[in-house]
Order: sequence, then C-alpha cells, then structure tokens
Amino acid sequence: MAMFVASIALLVLARSAHIPSSWEANLTVGNLLGGIHFLIFPLVGALIASRRPRNAIGWILLADGLLWMFLGMTDYYAVYGVASPGSVPFPVGVAGINNFMWVPAVGLLGTYVFLLFPDGRLPSRRWRPLAWLSGTVIVLVSILVGLTPGPLQNLGGVQNPFWLEGYPWMETVAYIILPLLPLCILASVLSLVLRYRRSRGEQRQ
Repeated sequence: MAMFVASIALLVLARSAHIPSSWEANLTVGNLLGGIHFLIFPLVGALIASRRPRNAIGWILLADGLLWMFLGMTDYYAVYGVASPGSVPFPVGVAGINNFMWVPAVGLLGTYVFLLFPDGRLPSRRWRPLAWLSGTVIVLVSILVGLTPGPLQNLGGVQNPFWLEGYPWMETVAYIILPLLPLCILASVLSLVLRYRRSRGEQRQ
C-alpha cells in the first residue's frame, strides 16, 4: 500500500517533467489505477498467512504482491529520474532492476501458486522435478534478462546499466531458456487440473 501511494506521487512528478512522446511512457491515471488490482495479492496473502502460516500460498501471494507494487512504483521513479537528472538517486540503476523483476513476479504467480494450491503442498512427489525446474528457470531468466544488453523500456534509449560486455552469447541463451517459463506455467496449471479431478469433499470445494 505504501508503494502504491508512492506511485501516485511519482506519477504526478513524472507528468510534470514533460516526458517526450517518443519514450512511449504510459503516465495516464488509468494505468495507475490498474495497479490497484495487484493489491488483491497481498491482501489475500495476508489473510491466508495470518490464519494458516504453514501454508506457502499466503507467503507467495504476499511476495508476489510486493513485486508487482515494486514494479509499478519503480516504473514512475525511473521515468521521472531519467527525465529530470539529479531529481532522485540512481534512476537508471532502479530501471535496470525493474527491467528483470517482472520475471519472478510472473513466475511465482504462474507456477508455484498453481503447483501448491490449495494446501501449500505439491500434489505428490512426482511433481518435485517441475517445482525445481520452475525455480531454476525463474532464477536463470531473471539473471539473463538483467544482464542482457539493450535499451530499457520507455526511457528514450537509455541502455541497461547491468549488461556484461564481452558476453554476446548471453542474449542467445536468454532466448533459448525464456520459452521454458511459459511451459512450466502450463505444466503447473495442469497439475491443478489433475488435483481437482482427483479431489473429493472439502478439498474439491
């Protein structure tokens, strides 16, 4: 909630900075209000974690809500900071972090929430390889995206500050591994479908 409130202030500041249209930065109020939907994750996560602290779903939703709020806030922070040099510290560095944080935000929600729903445990031991693979893919894609050269989104061509010079193969590896993330998400959804079909009584409800 604090980060969402900070996003409001940063949006106002960014709109006053006269951002060039070529940046294609979305500074509309509608885009800001769209972020309210992501507050559902920490609210539901807090409810579950407070009543069932051993259920991993609550903590995952809390973490995912934190990530989505961070992404929204740092979007405006970076745009304002780059457009108004010296206004805030390290805007390009923050933008570089924002550049890859979408991976764990999407990955946690798309894999572990489905794999562990509803009791916080895997359907069976046979799903452990998928759980390990999903975690490995999320970490690897985050690192590769974070270190790949290229312009940062909506910042007028500012380059990724964390890219590693002398490793041209890194971008190729990123494109090879990235498709594994949606495959892990689809497999995780399948696990939930199979769990539902086999469930009975209270669990099925």
